[in-house]
Amino acid sequence: MQPCRFPARRRPLLALVAVAGLALLAPVPALAETTRVKPLKTWAGRVPPGVPPPLVSSLATPQALRQVWALCQVKGAVPQVDFATQLVVLAARRSSVVRFRRLDLVDGDLATDVAVAPDAPDYTTCALALVPRAGIARVNGVAPGR
Repeated sequence: MQPCRFPARRRPLLALVAVAGLALLAPVPALAETTRVKPLKTWAGRVPPGVPPPLVSSLATPQALRQVWALCQVKGAVPQVDFATQLVVLAARRSSVVRFRRLDLVDGDLATDVAVAPDAPDYTTCALALVPRAGIARVNGVAPGR
């Protein structure tokens, strides 16, 4: 029997180099394509002091839209939305100004980037945006309406 060419203390290093070499040969997955989603319409409102804000990030039914519209005291009549082809995204923050900065669709997940004013009033401001539903399976990692 021949003695091993590598001393015992170098065998873990050799194994590490072999694994690293195999990892470099593995195919690299393609980066996910990002699609910018442009809101069709936006609205804003305020939840009164002492009232809990809505906890959802999207509205997928007319009933949910009516409830949030009333809770956020958005001015005007509740709009007619075709929820089969459209979705309403929502951001509620304790700030005097809340708006959607970016809406990006990545692998079926609509990621919302929200801008807020650097203040903390005693009320919550709601921002709502109507977007096309095509390709959206999740909003911020959660099924629409949750």
